[in-house]
Amino acid sequence: MEPFILVGIGGALGSILRFELSKLQPVRGIPAGTALVNILGSFAFSLVVFAALPGGLYHLIGIGLLGGFTTFSTFCFETFRMLEDHDYHTVITNTLINVAGSLAGVYGGWLLILWLM
Repeated sequence: MEPFILVGIGGALGSILRFELSKLQPVRGIPAGTALVNILGSFAFSLVVFAALPGGLYHLIGIGLLGGFTTFSTFCFETFRMLEDHDYHTVITNTLINVAGSLAGVYGGWLLILWLM
């Protein structure tokens, strides 16, 4: 199957999953759905990359599904809104959760692949 079709199918599925998780209520001002999709997506993407999935699966899952699932732009927009509200404590907490959590997700995926191989 053509890569752009696989990316499109995966992207549609990932966007639907993200939409559903975005309905989670914020926790202490932190958009829980955004943080969850970014952290889970980073973990899952590291599994895809470190497991070296073949081309078709990489296009479907790595680029499509996980590209549609994760959302850096929403994270940035939500953080900008917090800045507009002068809620600096939440800005710092949200940024740390998303960035450090996503990096921890990648690290966790890498460790899992090392353990499995």
